[in-house]
Amino acid sequence: MKNRCIKSISFFHFFVVINLILNVSCSKELENLEDVTQEQEINFVISQRVLNANEISVTANGDDGNKPINTLDGDLNTRWSSKGRTGKYITYDLGETRKVDEIKIAWFKGNERVSYFQVAIGNSTSSFQTVLNRKTTGSSGSTANLEKYELPDTEGRYVRIRGFGNSSNDWNSITEVQIITTEQVPPPSGNVVAVPAKIEAENYTNQQGTRTENTSDTGGGINVGYIDTGDYLEYEIDVPETRDYNFEFRVASLNKTIRFDVLSNGNTVSSISKESTFGWQNWITTKKTIRLNQGRQTLKLLATDGGWNINWLEVKEATSNPNPGNSGTPAGVLGGLVNWKLNGYSGNFNLGASNNGLTYVDKTPNLQSFSNPNWFYTDGTWTFFKAYTGNPTSSGSGNPRSELRELTANGNDNIYWDGTTSKEHRMIWKVRVDHLPQSGKVCFGQIHDKTDTFDDVIRVQCQGDPYQSSGDIKLRINGYVTEVLEGGGKTVGTITLGEELYYELTYQNSIVKLYELNASGNRVKTIYTSKAAPAKENYFKAGCYLQSVKGKKATGSNDFGLVGIKELKVFH
Repeated sequence: MKNRCIKSISFFHFFVVINLILNVSCSKELENLEDVTQEQEINFVISQRVLNANEISVTANGDDGNKPINTLDGDLNTRWSSKGRTGKYITYDLGETRKVDEIKIAWFKGNERVSYFQVAIGNSTSSFQTVLNRKTTGSSGSTANLEKYELPDTEGRYVRIRGFGNSSNDWNSITEVQIITTEQVPPPSGNVVAVPAKIEAENYTNQQGTRTENTSDTGGGINVGYIDTGDYLEYEIDVPETRDYNFEFRVASLNKTIRFDVLSNGNTVSSISKESTFGWQNWITTKKTIRLNQGRQTLKLLATDGGWNINWLEVKEATSNPNPGNSGTPAGVLGGLVNWKLNGYSGNFNLGASNNGLTYVDKTPNLQSFSNPNWFYTDGTWTFFKAYTGNPTSSGSGNPRSELRELTANGNDNIYWDGTTSKEHRMIWKVRVDHLPQSGKVCFGQIHDKTDTFDDVIRVQCQGDPYQSSGDIKLRINGYVTEVLEGGGKTVGTITLGEELYYELTYQNSIVKLYELNASGNRVKTIYTSKAAPAKENYFKAGCYLQSVKGKKATGSNDFGLVGIKELKVFH
């Protein structure tokens, strides 16, 4: 039907043109043609857009091994560097002539020094025009994040940043660049929906292979069905801020598991799998928390298996604790911990006795109501994990722990997920480290693999003085990603004992990353990015896991590690 309409409109315009040529009702047809042209101009809008990294290629006239491509990898911990105050430059090829509106540049050590530079634009690499001159005034010197520079709207295919050193030395070092263009774009084929919002499934802006039918679900109307593998529905949405959102999907199926991926601008952000509802009109609502980036985007539901219906989807603001449980218990503070087990202890704590009088327990029973002042307790805001040197531990480790291990969503079994695929696996946790044992080392977050090859894929841990309970300590990355791939553990920053930290640990395409989050849960800093580590049977852990105390006994009542956690969520 859509193709037939397009062909009819094209024929109508052709007929109008022929009539104009033949001077048949010339003035009337000319007026109509002008009206059509004006309407088309009105329908086109000016849109500002950040160019994707895959739309740009980059070169430079020198580097010190820190390559120019590092400025397009989305990682503030990598950079391009070239030494010289005579105009060392990096050049971005936009692939075609575009109207450049502004540029964002993140300078290496941008919060410690001023970088001097110029920005030039040209249609060839021999016809650059300088559009921003900061050769003497430089950058702000106040931030290591992306810094925005307004440019006069200038058309060109190439953007060049010329460097003239910085206020400390002769180096030109850039960690990230974003190029923003303005373009005339047609409106979307359907309405752009500002989320949070409920979207009827049939209100798609594009689709493949589906049909609609009357529904007997609450509220009546129609649903989308006849879905086969590879079919999809697309919706134009506008997201107010980068954060986690609670999604609800109203679905039904006769005898097939409902399976589809959720994509944003072509990137898979989640996968849905729900058992059959045993009827085409037996509707259920399945829920998923999904992270969306700010801005207008195409949300796509791509069927990875067929044989199901969908009536609507709803995007809601995610609460910080969607399953509050009983906040009077340690598990309740962390949302109930249905999908976690506690590696802890049983027995009567007796410091100095064999194993301090305790027996190691892999899965503490009745976790939702469990509490013990010696290893797992709460003050109503934080859940605390405590482990003394000399406590017993699992057969696979000589270091004691009071630590959570991730389970399947229903808590019935251990979970193992693949870190080598394009699906991003994430753990978000608000954590504080309050006290260190005799070794001065505590791990408070992990990705662990089932096999001995990788074992601790990554340990997020800290290192300070023995028995330290205040002041600054080192933030360290240990485990396979550093000890094997980089030849040893790695210090990645400094934290303060008792300080609330908000971190996100991710694993995708064999790459592990640790992010710092702001109060809204947005990523503000990439703390660590690993080399490729292809572990395929993984799970998250969080709590208090002592390090370097294997076979040792407690030296006294202050020989313990103490970690507090007040938010803990995982997403797959």
